[in-house]
Amino acid sequence: MSYISLYRKYRPHKFSDVVGQEVVVKILQNSIVENKIGHAYIFSGPRGTGKTSIAKIFAKAVNCLNNKKGDVCGKCDVCNKGQTEEIDIVEIDAASNNGVDEIREIRNNAKLLPSLYKYKVYIIDEVHMLSTSAFNALLKTLEEPPSHVIFILATTEFNKIPITVVSRCQKFDFKKIKTKDIIKRLELILKEENKELDSNIIEFIAKVSDGGLRDAINLLDQVLSLNKEQITLEDVYSLIGYIEDDSIFDLLEQMFVGNITNTLKYLDEYTQSNKNLSFLCGKLIDIVKDIIIYCNTNNYFSKSYEDKLNKFSTIDIDQIIKVSEILLNLQNELRRSSNQKIVFEIYLLRIVLLFNKKEEESPKIESIIEEKEAKKPEIIEKKVEDTPKKEVENNPDNIEKNDDEIKKIRINNAFSGANKELKTKFVDKFDSINDYISQKEYTSLANLLLKSTPEVVSDKNILFTFKKDIDANLFNLNIEEIQKLLKLIYKKKYSIIAITDEEWQDLKKEYINNIKNDVKYEYIEEKVVKKAKNTELQMNMESVFGEELIKEE
Repeated sequence: MSYISLYRKYRPHKFSDVVGQEVVVKILQNSIVENKIGHAYIFSGPRGTGKTSIAKIFAKAVNCLNNKKGDVCGKCDVCNKGQTEEIDIVEIDAASNNGVDEIREIRNNAKLLPSLYKYKVYIIDEVHMLSTSAFNALLKTLEEPPSHVIFILATTEFNKIPITVVSRCQKFDFKKIKTKDIIKRLELILKEENKELDSNIIEFIAKVSDGGLRDAINLLDQVLSLNKEQITLEDVYSLIGYIEDDSIFDLLEQMFVGNITNTLKYLDEYTQSNKNLSFLCGKLIDIVKDIIIYCNTNNYFSKSYEDKLNKFSTIDIDQIIKVSEILLNLQNELRRSSNQKIVFEIYLLRIVLLFNKKEEESPKIESIIEEKEAKKPEIIEKKVEDTPKKEVENNPDNIEKNDDEIKKIRINNAFSGANKELKTKFVDKFDSINDYISQKEYTSLANLLLKSTPEVVSDKNILFTFKKDIDANLFNLNIEEIQKLLKLIYKKKYSIIAITDEEWQDLKKEYINNIKNDVKYEYIEEKVVKKAKNTELQMNMESVFGEELIKEE
């Protein structure tokens, strides 16, 4: 005998075998018991949730000669007939029989009495595929059917069925099957097949099937076909092209810091490993949606998952929404595209460019002190006791400083006044930031601050470190707002800067080396950057209203 796939072998043959559709089953059984059987039904819901299986069971149950509480008895002539022998139960695939001629034939045959059974049952699968003229041909029969005829219309796209058809039928909604119910069914099948799998593999199959029991059983069939003595979770990942969540979060991180090279490298790795790009797009959409939810709710997800989402909490919500729109468009394009990789690259580049400011990377931290020595040797080489406080000269070089220079100056100034007692006092009060998490205005900033480590604290400056590049970058993009929050907590204004743990290790070595060589760090006054007045209108406005009232963008 030829091999029968597991989903066919273990398809339910009676209502008591059905998994996860208790409400639908109960109503149908009651209608049989009370003899209140409708003439037309619509079964709608996701694929693999039991629509066709329940339709077949219902078709036999209404004709069963000795039904038990609305379920088939499994012993009478009706129950024991095979599918090829059931001339009064007609199953039609509307995807391949969607024309008006096929429906007219059904309409004509429906007038004839059943050959063997009490009812003649027509099961039309994927009914939404019928043409408009075919639906119109079906309308009259649905409205005034012969008393011996029952129509069951099954569909995964209920919205495509004309309202005129819907209004003539009883509608049943099939829900996605719960993961725990799928796991129980898979364990039963494994027991019947005398096979064993690790519980984590069974749980993964149930989760990835997304509520579709047929998909879960099919995947189980594939996994068992690997025919290995010890099947691992990695084998299953490879089989379906699955991508782990941690890897997808790493990809998102590279996208959100605007790193084009690393983003494309991740995509190359996925395609070379035959990963499922449609699945990847779906997961990206889910995570971006969860980021939006996380930023606007409290304790909605598990603690471990919120820790992963937290790193993206300071990104502007409007940008996140734009990302979700791009990904949704990508999902639609992937369904139509013959070259998914190229389409994916184009859409990911659109996302990356939202965050890519086209700025050069900051110089490595280890070179900061060396550059200072080259530019201003008198600052680095002089001893603190021999050097008066630095006065900023009135020249353009000291007025206009770029971000890199400001970063170097703040790092230098943190070291120049570094004090363990000041750091201890600062750290002792650091937990007070938790008080601001529940305030929507400060939630993102407070979460970001709590992920940092204050490494160097002076009277005016603080150097923070982060494990991730994305967090350090977000911190430096929001310095002014973070300084305001710190002022609320510490009643004092600090000048702050953030670097990564990797940068900190190099910088610490440099600092220790300088201390050994008796090289001191001297405080450098920061000067606010001012833009040149390059228009006559701007100068005229300042002469009338005063410079302090003119805010430059």
